Amino acid sequence: MTSYKYKAMEPGKSAFDVTIEADNEADSLVRLRRRGLIPIKAYGEAGMAKHSFRLKRKDLDVCEFTDRLMPLLDANIPFEKCLAIIEQSVPEGESRDVVRSMRRGLHEGKKFSELIRSQPHRFPAIYASLVETGEETGCLPETIRELRRFLNESRSLKEFIVTSSIYPMIVLGVTFIVVIMLFTVFIPRFAKIFHDMGRELPAITLVMLKTGEFFKACWWIWPLLIVGAVVFSRKLKQGGKLKTKWDKFMLKLPLIGRLISAIHISRFVRTMAIMLKNHVHLLPAVKIGIRVIENRAISGTFSKVTDELRSGSKLSAALNKSPYMPPGSIPMIRIAEESGSVGPMLEQIADEAERKLKVTIKRLLAMMEPVIILVLAAIVLMVVISIFLAIMEMNAI
Repeated sequence: MTSYKYKAMEPGKSAFDVTIEADNEADSLVRLRRRGLIPIKAYGEAGMAKHSFRLKRKDLDVCEFTDRLMPLLDANIPFEKCLAIIEQSVPEGESRDVVRSMRRGLHEGKKFSELIRSQPHRFPAIYASLVETGEETGCLPETIRELRRFLNESRSLKEFIVTSSIYPMIVLGVTFIVVIMLFTVFIPRFAKIFHDMGRELPAITLVMLKTGEFFKACWWIWPLLIVGAVVFSRKLKQGGKLKTKWDKFMLKLPLIGRLISAIHISRFVRTMAIMLKNHVHLLPAVKIGIRVIENRAISGTFSKVTDELRSGSKLSAALNKSPYMPPGSIPMIRIAEESGSVGPMLEQIADEAERKLKVTIKRLLAMMEPVIILVLAAIVLMVVISIFLAIMEMNAI
């Protein structure tokens, strides 16, 4: 038997952690309920590492909300009571207000999918559609479990990218600081010694000195660039032609363009796979999949997919017109269409695309570290050579 850890509560009492011995996770929830306990949060197998997403922000954390909702639904607790328990477990603030408003909507006779669809800025497009399908088919707990897995995998991919970028960014920052110190502090002081002695500086030393003086004289450029970057990012969020041109420009960059394309396509395919596996019709699944693609240049290549599907074309033929689909994916989808297993096949394609994406990111970041170190070493070598030539010239006179 396996140990499963939960945060649970008894009616009228505060929550506490409890460990349940069971054959599987479903059995552990049954055993937990037999003890008169209400599960609030599932930690998974005891002793195993897990991602803990706490609601530290004011706004609702959808991933955390789904993590708390799933074990409650698996325990066959009425939906309104599930939201009541979640409302008690989240901290005061906007998070609790959102859950409270959803409870109020349920009392007014609204469906949970309607309440989610009314908050598109908080919940992704896939959320409402899958919940609506779960409500219609009576499989809401299974649907929420699938959503939880999707959200956790999406967050895991983002955290992998951020975590893998920390060390190269630290090295890049230290390199930048060292270079600035060399050009603005060290070389000017060395040059002052030569000036006091009435000696002329070698050409390479003079070039570095002028570079340092330029950095000092144009210090105002750096805050101006920061302000410009903030304004530019806000303009991009507003959309428009600037966003379209920027998306096209990013795709043309070597390596970075391939990474951006891989990230958006994997999300597109993963979204369609989950929708189709949960009995969502093909057209809505494709529409929502296209909506999750944030790069307009990529999403534009899929703009006619729904029209072609309405006219009788197969999904493989419609997707084949986009140059961004992974190589070899179209024949796999074509085979899946013949066997009636498009959803599982899309899931395999998404898994393979994400695996290759992680490998590419690891390799790219691994290459960045020695490149940054070599650049710093080259700059330091130039400084040392300029100082050495100046000293040799001084000794020669």
